[in-house]
Amino acid sequence: MKMRDFSCEELKSLAVELPDEVSRYEAAGDFEGAGKAIDRWLEKPVGEAMKTRLRYEKYIIQELPKEFPDTEEEVIRKFREKLPDFSMEDLQRAERENMAEWILVDGKKHYIHSLIRNLTDKEPEIRRRLGLTEEVTEEDQYQQAAIREMQEKGEKAVRIRLKTSIRLKDENFVSGMKIRAHLPIPAWLSRTFDVKILNHAEGKVTVDEPTSMWRSICFEDTLQENRTFFVEYEYVVWTKYLDLWHGEVSGAEDFNHVRMKYVGDFVACLREQYPHIRFTPYLRSLASEIVGEEKRPMEIARRIYDYVTKNVQYSYMRNYSLMTCIPEYCAKNLRGDCGVQALLFITLCRIAGVPARWESGLYSNPAYVGAHDWAMFYVEPYGWLYADPSLGGSAYAEGDENRRRFYFGNVEPFRMAANHEFQQKFSVKKEFLPIDTCDNQLGEMECEERGFAEDELEITKEMISYEAL
Repeated sequence: MKMRDFSCEELKSLAVELPDEVSRYEAAGDFEGAGKAIDRWLEKPVGEAMKTRLRYEKYIIQELPKEFPDTEEEVIRKFREKLPDFSMEDLQRAERENMAEWILVDGKKHYIHSLIRNLTDKEPEIRRRLGLTEEVTEEDQYQQAAIREMQEKGEKAVRIRLKTSIRLKDENFVSGMKIRAHLPIPAWLSRTFDVKILNHAEGKVTVDEPTSMWRSICFEDTLQENRTFFVEYEYVVWTKYLDLWHGEVSGAEDFNHVRMKYVGDFVACLREQYPHIRFTPYLRSLASEIVGEEKRPMEIARRIYDYVTKNVQYSYMRNYSLMTCIPEYCAKNLRGDCGVQALLFITLCRIAGVPARWESGLYSNPAYVGAHDWAMFYVEPYGWLYADPSLGGSAYAEGDENRRRFYFGNVEPFRMAANHEFQQKFSVKKEFLPIDTCDNQLGEMECEERGFAEDELEITKEMISYEAL
């Protein structure tokens, strides 16, 4: 990504509406025409906020077609490699069921890159025809066992050792490059503690403070040969179970002493945070309908959680940097992945007067390590509580009400929480627009000339050891 020094402040310009001419070209899928229109408007006497918005839109129209690569014919051809009888009727049914996102490119429908994965994972008829059974995976077995243990014993703690790495693909490397790489590491917040950096790659190394909002380890070096930047670390996560569904919660005073020490302005967790956490007219109206006359904060948060988990369909998404208001997108289209659903929950809570905020990093159990996002909300006398709408929604889709309810107030301890706030800055400044403008879960890399896109990097995540405590 070549946008130099594009800050969080400038991202607020995404709330500015584009000139009609630009929007019409884009709606028609004429991205070349949109680019020329943007150039014309950058020469006009519009305000700086509009100019910033137009410059960012040039980046969006350059990247967006890459996220929607396949025409109807190409989707069908690719799907028939897995399912020979896949037809246009199947694709049209997926559209009707809100599972096939598309845009126009040069007047033709082009579908999101994750379409086949979405249908293979989520569409029951396609899964039946592919012969995919509903067997519980090893990852799910760990998750469900952890939930049972927490419900039976009231708590669970684990010690996890992970190794993550980032490396330029060889075809993108040039000898003499000055490289800056950021990898996320666990923060000493929430219920994560005893964090130890055990090993890391050589070079100029900066390790963020333990309570950093986007805690990272940064490597800076001039490379004569391509090499891997890595960090190996260990941490303990302790989670306590709260049943928020059956009357008064016992042990509230005991729970109070482990409240998360939130470093920052508490009031910020009730405010808008442009461009994404934005109290749009539709989101205000939706929050009002969901909450009704309810005044109790716990019940307000519960109603919002119920709405998201029961109505939003999980869907793999385009890059967040190409979205102008993520919660509005989720509410209008009733689809989204873990981060999209978490942001809708957070925004609706804030509109309704319940403090809420972002947390993210890695979901890591012995069978799976991958990026994940979730939410936290604040209710007295318990302090900060978890909500994981996407895992709750998956449980709802599978008919598992106990698991859905668990993720309101709780998470299992399979969390490497590196980011404790949404859309922040790196302690060691990035010069170019990040791959992910929302947080740092997998890593970032740049040289003096540009930032590197995700498909230009090799990123690995490996669990070294896991110990139940």
